[in-house]
Amino acid sequence: MATTPKHPLFDRNAQYGWYDYGAYEMHPANIWFVGSCVVGCSNSAGYGMNPDSPFATLDYAVGQCTNSTGDVIYVLPGHVEVLTAAGGLDLDVIGISIRGIGEGIYQPRVELGTIDTVDVDVDAASITVENINFVANVANIVAAIDVNATDFTLRRCRFTEAGANLNALIWIQDAAAAGSDRITVEDCAIIDNNAANTHFINFAGTGTQHVFRRNTLSGDWGTVAIGGAGVVTDCLCADNYVYNIAVIAEAGIHFADTATGLLINNRCSTGNASATQMGATAMVKCENYGGLIGDANGPLEPIIT
Repeated sequence: MATTPKHPLFDRNAQYGWYDYGAYEMHPANIWFVGSCVVGCSNSAGYGMNPDSPFATLDYAVGQCTNSTGDVIYVLPGHVEVLTAAGGLDLDVIGISIRGIGEGIYQPRVELGTIDTVDVDVDAASITVENINFVANVANIVAAIDVNATDFTLRRCRFTEAGANLNALIWIQDAAAAGSDRITVEDCAIIDNNAANTHFINFAGTGTQHVFRRNTLSGDWGTVAIGGAGVVTDCLCADNYVYNIAVIAEAGIHFADTATGLLINNRCSTGNASATQMGATAMVKCENYGGLIGDANGPLEPIIT
């Protein structure tokens, strides 16, 4: 018996009897809306199903999602969510996508404040977060995004400070062991200038197949902007632009001596007079350039002899 092919646009009978249409490959399951900027928003039953009556918080919306079905949460332009505790936003539902809508001052914001242990916990696999501005609003946040599960993706996000001495010592922290394989961070912009900072992303564990590409970093990280002491494997670090004022050798990008993968087409400038701004002894390296702050053109790393 012949069946009718499924069209990329599908209809769904919503709460109040009207139909909405969406692309099936983008929305295989439930669609939720969050918007603190919408008058009448509420974390209550009957809300969150359309942008005119959204949930008030992203954390509540995550709790309405179903594991492993591909639920999508849209965060509306102008939304602001303030986290005040450890795990203030817990991403603990497998396979969800969070998509911010809006650019510039209307890009949705997640502010981390009140205590230095405030953070976003990633506790379920295969979660994607796009187009969110993460804002440090308290001094010396220990680790702002704590990744404890596999296949976590951050895309087109911003990382900023609400003011002087409001900062994240580490913005993204992987799990201590191999529990957070395949972290992907791409097309993000980072400004974090506090001298107490240590890393933007700290690869401290033994994860594999991480991807860090097409990001722009400007700040002060006293250990390294990208990297860490963990022996990660089969990773890709490519097409990043790093400006780190710290006077530390190899403070732009540094991976453990036995870490493996590809280090390709990165540009790093730091405040250190070392001949190299990047370190990755066992990784394959190609077309990376590093130089001191103020140099017109940095030299190729490693230097061809």
